[in-house]
Amino acid sequence: MALDFTTLENWLSETEADVLAVIAEIKQELVVAESDISAALTWIANNAPTIASDIEEVLGIVTTIGLGANPEVAAAVTAANVAVTALNAFANAKASGASDTSSVLAGYTAVQQAQAAVANAKAAVVSAPTVPTAP
Repeated sequence: MALDFTTLENWLSETEADVLAVIAEIKQELVVAESDISAALTWIANNAPTIASDIEEVLGIVTTIGLGANPEVAAAVTAANVAVTALNAFANAKASGASDTSSVLAGYTAVQQAQAAVANAKAAVVSAPTVPTAP
């Protein structure tokens, strides 16, 4: 008998697909098990530190290569910081006991918006004109 690593992975931890399945149940107004809500919220909260770390990495690059004055880069970094702040607020609410279906929807939305904002900030940094260095 071959091991099904997908099943094993799901047994060990929630995946985004599991969270989306919970969201589909919520959107269909089905009764969602409390354990599924809790697992989805945990997955969402566990993604906050990685996304926050990503924006810190972008900020480091912006500082290192001197792109802070570029308006497009500054706007993208600001948007990413706002999105990460919203995601952190969700994580704090989850830690304080928020555990309903609206929290799952708000949290997943926050994850997706933060990931998109960080990706936009990275793209803005890469596409910005190179800052000339002094001789």
